[in-house]
Amino acid sequence: MLIRLIFILLFFGSTGCSPNLPFLSKQTKPQKDSIEVVVNSINKTSARKSKDKKLEIDPRLAKILNSPSLIAYKKNIEAAQNTVLVVQSQIEPIVTAISNIGPKLDNDDLELDATGGLSVTRLISDGGALGAMTKSAQLNVRASELLYAQNINKELMGIIKAEQAILNFSKIEVIYNEQLAVYNDNLPLIQTAAKANIISKTDVLKLEQLKLKSEESFLTAKTAADAAKMIRKKYGLTDSDKPFSIDIQKWKNFESELTKNKLVDIQLIATQINIIEEDIAAIQATYSANVALAGTATANVTDIDSSIGFVGLNISLPVKDGGKRNYQIQEKKMQIEALKEQKNDLSLLHITSFKALQNFQKIYELRSKLLQDQIENSKVISEDIELKLRAGAASVIDLATEKMNFYDLRSHGIALEYQNINEIIKFYQGLGYQCDLTELCDQINFVTISK
Repeated sequence: MLIRLIFILLFFGSTGCSPNLPFLSKQTKPQKDSIEVVVNSINKTSARKSKDKKLEIDPRLAKILNSPSLIAYKKNIEAAQNTVLVVQSQIEPIVTAISNIGPKLDNDDLELDATGGLSVTRLISDGGALGAMTKSAQLNVRASELLYAQNINKELMGIIKAEQAILNFSKIEVIYNEQLAVYNDNLPLIQTAAKANIISKTDVLKLEQLKLKSEESFLTAKTAADAAKMIRKKYGLTDSDKPFSIDIQKWKNFESELTKNKLVDIQLIATQINIIEEDIAAIQATYSANVALAGTATANVTDIDSSIGFVGLNISLPVKDGGKRNYQIQEKKMQIEALKEQKNDLSLLHITSFKALQNFQKIYELRSKLLQDQIENSKVISEDIELKLRAGAASVIDLATEKMNFYDLRSHGIALEYQNINEIIKFYQGLGYQCDLTELCDQINFVTISK
């Protein structure tokens, strides 16, 4: 009997077949489908890798990917992939070695006796529960990949913001140095004129106020730039790693993309909904009969050829559970509705953010044009005052004040440009699609599925 059981084990384990039972054929179908889903998923992933084989990862992105938090998210993907294998393994035969040792009870000598054998169980049908659990596990892999991509985008955004702060300071520094040079060049003449009461102390104080205002902007930008350099250093980025180039015009053509499901946060919610739907399917499958091929064979260790055992079907059908499964299904359906509402709210928020950025852009363009006109006008006034100064019709304080005002207006222009960039960055951050600013989305999508 033991030899027969081993033969049956080898037969079912190698061929993966099951008895031809018509009343179970409908129930065994989902398991076959689940295996096909796994094969198709692997094939799609392989095709994607083959297609993107020549895709090179930006060295700066590679450094970001080495951050401890992102490595942890990458490990979560591997853990989710292992979970798929664990679930799929349940379709394989379960073989257990059996051993018993103890005294014989039919004599007074308490002579020890020992038996050994095998117990074999192989799932034939579970109403599709295993198929649903497999799909749910596969969807968990996808959810882990999306979370990984989402957090890559978050860390990339931190780098982009830092680099823009550094670039902003470099522009402010140039204007500040030019403005400071004008102030220092004219300071001796202004001090002399003030002592001679040619110009009033009020005019001198106005000039000082412009200088202090410029210094405040300079120091604020410098502080932000110093902090930004620390952020780049945290990711191992050096001076040789150029800042990421960003496209601040691309968002204008993004409205049509908002209604699609390409955004990571929308995809993540949709995946979570699909996971819960598969969980419901797995619960519903438990209403069906659970059928397994079961067999045991044991023999006395001193007479292995005289084994005894059983091979047959183990069928269990739940009759009553007090409504537990119904409550579980109801709870999960409520979770789905909440996620759908969250998805709709998020889509609406994306559209609202786009409209808000459009409105800001209109104001920005008007303010930018006005500032440019003011800068040009201030330049003309400075040139006019310089001519009058030579003719003795203007004072040095008038020229110095207008030149300081000229540089102050230019600083306002830089600040407005920086604000515009930050508003665009904020828009992409709200979408969770920061990679589109830097044309890195293809690379990020590739690394999320690469092993």
